[in-house]
Amino acid sequence: MNTLQKFLAANALFSTAIGVELLLFQEEVEQLFGLPHSNFFFILGILLLVFALILVVEIIKQRALPVLWIIVQDVLWVVASIVLLIWDPYNITLEGNIAIAAVAAVVTVVAIGQSKGLARMDEGSQRGLKIFRFSRKVKGSKSKIWEVISDVGNYHKVAPNIDGAKIVSGEKEGLVRQCTHKGDSWTETCTLWQDERQYSFKVNTNAPDYPYPLKTLSGTWKIDENLNHEKEIIMVFEFEYKKPIHNVVLHPLMKYQFTKVCEELLDKWQEMIEKK
Repeated sequence: MNTLQKFLAANALFSTAIGVELLLFQEEVEQLFGLPHSNFFFILGILLLVFALILVVEIIKQRALPVLWIIVQDVLWVVASIVLLIWDPYNITLEGNIAIAAVAAVVTVVAIGQSKGLARMDEGSQRGLKIFRFSRKVKGSKSKIWEVISDVGNYHKVAPNIDGAKIVSGEKEGLVRQCTHKGDSWTETCTLWQDERQYSFKVNTNAPDYPYPLKTLSGTWKIDENLNHEKEIIMVFEFEYKKPIHNVVLHPLMKYQFTKVCEELLDKWQEMIEKK
C-alpha cells in the first residue's frame, strides 16, 4: 500500500470504530458528554459508517477529486471540534471535551497523511513531476493516423482548451507554434519529431499570459502498434506545479479537467481517422 492508501485505511478503521461505538453504546456516550437523550449520536454513527465505506472505495480507486473531498470533510470535522471546544454551546462535560479533542487530533494526523499521499499522486520517479497518460485504439492506416494527429498548426480545432494555434517558425523538430486561450497566449516548441512515430512539445510556461500555475509542461504524441497490428494513439504529459500546495488543492481539479479535454480530443481524432 502506498502512503495515500495507508492513511485512507487508517481513516476507515478509525471511523468504523467510532461509528460502531456510537451505535452500540449510545446511552453511555450521552452520559459521557452530559447530554440528554436524542438521535444525534445514532445518526452520527450511521454517517461515520457510510463515510468509512466511501474510504474503502477510494483505497481501491484512489481518485483525486473524491480524495480531496475526503480531506475537506476531515478538516471540517477538526474545525467544528475546535469551535465546540472554544465556545462550548452545549455545556459538555470535561470528559466529553477530552474525547472531542482526542478524536480531532487523530483526524488531524490522518488528514495531513492523506494530503501528503494526494500530493504524490501521478508522480513518476522524480518527486514533484506529474505524469498523465491517455490512449485510444483507432482503426486506420498509420499514415492516416499520423496525418491527423501531426496537424499541429490546427490543434485548436480538436483541442477544446485551445482557442487558436498557429505556426510561428520552423518545421518538425524546432518548430514553434503560438497558442491562445481566452485572451492569453504562449508559445510551444517542438523538441522531437519522428515521422509517423511521435513528436513532442515543450510549453513556455514563463510566458506573461500563460494561464496555468505550472512551472514546466511537456507533451508527447505518438502512434503505437502491437503484434496484432492494432494501432493506438498515446499522449503523455509531464508537468510540475509552481508551488507544492498545488499538488494537493489544484491537482485533483487539474486531473479532472485534463482528462475531460484529452478524451474530447481523442474522440475528435478517432472520428476524423475512422471517417469513411
